Amino acid sequence: MQAQPNSLIGVAAGHKHSLALRDNGTVVAWGRSVEGQTTVPAGLTNDVAVAAGGHQSLALRRNGTVTNWGTTYGTFPANLTNAIAIAAGTNFCVALRSNGTVMAWGNNDHGQTSVPGDATNVVAIAAGAFHALALKENGTVVAWGLNTSIQCIVPAGLSNVLAVAAGRAHSAALKNDGTVVAWGDNTYEQTDVGGGFNGRSEEHTSELQSPNTI
Repeated sequence: MQAQPNSLIGVAAGHKHSLALRDNGTVVAWGRSVEGQTTVPAGLTNDVAVAAGGHQSLALRRNGTVTNWGTTYGTFPANLTNAIAIAAGTNFCVALRSNGTVMAWGNNDHGQTSVPGDATNVVAIAAGAFHALALKENGTVVAWGLNTSIQCIVPAGLSNVLAVAAGRAHSAALKNDGTVVAWGDNTYEQTDVGGGFNGRSEEHTSELQSPNTI
């Protein structure tokens, strides 16, 4: 079935706003806009992906550049080129480049923009509230940022991962055998992998573990 003109091909949800990507490469935004996160920059075209964070919005353009509007949280990296994926957390942003490296910008109060040196050969990224994940080509995962709920302690032996996702204070990975591994804050059983499919929970406990606020 062919897409109709100006039909939507992508969506993203932030803290209190949403974005939609049209098939003509333009972006529509709605929701809270006190910080300008739903005021799409004039002339923004040729977009292929969108991401929404706390009070900021991102668009990945076909030429590999990234446009950031709303609250920018620090200095946007002028040398960001050849991007192929984007993600946004509460107060920071992450981009994956075609050479497998990761760039992050914004607030670094929890180390969320301090990309680890082993985040190389990356094929996918995800951003939680104050932490980030990178999936490497070899199927392993690297995590960094706020770790009060041990959301950045990747379970020992985790491998053969196909996709990653990050919540406010927990993380999840999909493996190539169809199982799911989740770790971090389990206050609301968000790391208790549900029934109906195979999976395992990695609920970590620590004296440091405590509820986080956004």
